[in-house]
Amino acid sequence: MIRVGSRLLTRSLAVTGGVILGSTLLAAPANALTVVPLPADVAVTRDGAETVSDVRWELPAEAAPGDVVTLSLPEHAGAVAGADWIASTGVSIGVVRIDDAGFASIELTDAAADPAHRRGEVVVRSVLDQSPPTIETSASTADATLRPGEEPGPFFGAPDRSRGSKYGAWTDETETRARWVLESPRGPWDSLDVVDRPGPGQRIDCAAGVRVRAANETDPVTGYLVGATDVPAERVTVACADAEVSVRVDAVGDEIVEIGLETILDEAATEVSNTGEFTASRSVPGEASRTLTLEPRLAIAPAPSPTPTVPPVAETPEPGPELPDRLAETGTDAAVPLVLGAVLLLAGAAMAARRRGARWRA
Repeated sequence: MIRVGSRLLTRSLAVTGGVILGSTLLAAPANALTVVPLPADVAVTRDGAETVSDVRWELPAEAAPGDVVTLSLPEHAGAVAGADWIASTGVSIGVVRIDDAGFASIELTDAAADPAHRRGEVVVRSVLDQSPPTIETSASTADATLRPGEEPGPFFGAPDRSRGSKYGAWTDETETRARWVLESPRGPWDSLDVVDRPGPGQRIDCAAGVRVRAANETDPVTGYLVGATDVPAERVTVACADAEVSVRVDAVGDEIVEIGLETILDEAATEVSNTGEFTASRSVPGEASRTLTLEPRLAIAPAPSPTPTVPPVAETPEPGPELPDRLAETGTDAAVPLVLGAVLLLAGAAMAARRRGARWRA
């Protein structure tokens, strides 16, 4: 049996408390940071490429040194900063960083513990610099050969859609006409130019027309376009002659442009070839960079007012002794002559006594 207050109980409680405390310390996360939102009033103005935010802030009561306070500044997204966050007193209380989403985080330093440094105003200014656009071009060629009795089949593997491709097929059993299909590199492109020149022994049938279609999907097995539709006529320019056809297509999106034409053979069932040239260009926007600055607005202490001159305080005179009922004509106290007379009388008596004694000795 263990008595209350015995050494064994005390030792047992100490061991148990040590185990619990140790478990608690091990379970607690090391260097845990408290993240709290920063209350602020933000006024945003824009002038061309410049964006200015006037931020008036005050630390929440629970924010302490080592904590992180956060503020959303989406107007300044893309800027990365590592600048001092300065209170209205001019004292830095932390370091601010703004990520590419405009999320600002401020890790507080020991100076944030002083009540005088827990509020302020900062002007966040960012300028978006855009470098000039560049022109990107693509140039490629594609050859195709059509032999007697040949029938088109699937592509051997998906074509490289970063360049042009081409294939041909007979349009009749006599093999006197051939149909050629040219497929452009995948867009987007500001403009696309395609030139087709049939080889010897054939000429372009301009009367049959030149068809221009586009699709943004291809069959993963055969490689052919899926769901191609005609390109609007206002985006297409075609020039056709016996020996050459040229096609220009403007504003090509994320799609592949297909051009179809027919040639007439000089001699039926003859091996013929065809070459297509593809030239595409697009304007690529220049890289954007954002320059960010933080300008704290400091509180100006009021000028000391002059100390007012205080006039000296006159002391109230204490009342003197009460005056006698009767005063001399000179205005002096009548008691003074009486006392003086008494003194003189005593002095005269003393002198008379000394003289009398001197006579007795003689």
